[in-house]
Order: sequence, then structure tokens, then C-alpha cells
Amino acid sequence: MKVAFALLALVSLSCAAPQARKSFHEHYEDFIGLIMEEARDDIKHITGHYLEFEEFLAGLDYLGSKDFKELVYEMEDLPEFKAVVEFLEGHGIDIMYFVDFLNQTIESMGSKRTERHTLSGRDISAYIKDVISEFPKAKLTALYEQKVAEDEDFANAMADLETDEWKQIFQALLNSETFQKEAQTLHEHGIDLDVVIGEITAVFGIY
Repeated sequence: MKVAFALLALVSLSCAAPQARKSFHEHYEDFIGLIMEEARDDIKHITGHYLEFEEFLAGLDYLGSKDFKELVYEMEDLPEFKAVVEFLEGHGIDIMYFVDFLNQTIESMGSKRTERHTLSGRDISAYIKDVISEFPKAKLTALYEQKVAEDEDFANAMADLETDEWKQIFQALLNSETFQKEAQTLHEHGIDLDVVIGEITAVFGIY
């Protein structure tokens, strides 16, 4: 955070003041920063290859379509989804940050063509798997363990995601008939929700 000092005396005061706690999404940005530092070029190469595939482009087009927005609105109206959001926000996890992050990621994809990689498929789910394969797994796991050891809020948030309460709330969403239909619609457009969830955990070095 940029801080402007009007008086020199405030320098010593600010140095003595306790540091502000990081929010959950700021911790997440640390993991993303590590991934970009270690694997940015490889991920760009993979993205360039997938941008040549009709299946991948069709999936991207769907994510920007009116049909997808309507699916999201329908999901947001589900009582089970509202319970998930309430739980996450009640434990310091801003789900809308991650929605916005996904949108920015999709919009940032360019059309650069690069040298050939070995790819696992041609759609968005295959793309996610190939991107995960480039993650610096050991360094992400080490960062995760460091944060759990040094930041109580982060450790508590991650522990909350291991509780029976969370598992029951999340399973209720998965079991929802409407959600299952929406998941099938996404699958038909090359988006496997299991793979998407796997990417979220992989960012934290959890496999």
C-alpha cells in the first residue's frame, strides 16, 4: 500500500505501528505471484497453443456469452449456493474476488503463437490441466506451510475448509439438481468443474 507522509515525524510513528493483517485474497495473490514468477513463459506458450483450437475458443466464447451469465445468475439464486457464499464470507474469504480474477484471466488471453508443447487436449479443462502441470509445486507447498505457520487468520481460514460444516454445505450444493444440470451444461462446453476446483487447490500447493 502506498502511504504519503506529510511530516517527517510520521515516519517513526508508522514504523512503530503494527502491520495490517493480510486479507485472504492478498494471500492468494502471493501464490499467484509465485506461479507467474516461476512459470509465466510456459503458461503463455500453452495459452498460445490452445488459442489455435476451436474447442478452446468455443469455451471462451461461451464464458463471455449471455447464456453463461444466465447460468451464473441461476446459480446465485440457489439457496445452497447462497449458503456456500455465506460460509466463505463469514470466514474471511471474498468469493467475488475470485470471480473477478477469473474474468480478468479470460480477458487477458492473447493470440500469440509459440513453440509446440505436449498438450493433454483441446478444450478449457485440458488447458487448465496443462497449466497446473507448470506450477512450481514444491515452492507453492512451502509457501503454504509458511503462511499456515506464520499467519493465524490464514491458518484458521484453511482449517475452516476442512470442517464437517463446510463439507456438508458444499456437498449440499453439489447434490442440488439445478447445480448438477448447470455442471452438465458447463461440461458440454469443455469445462469440468472438478478440474476447476482442482486448479484452485493446486494454486495453494495442495494436490
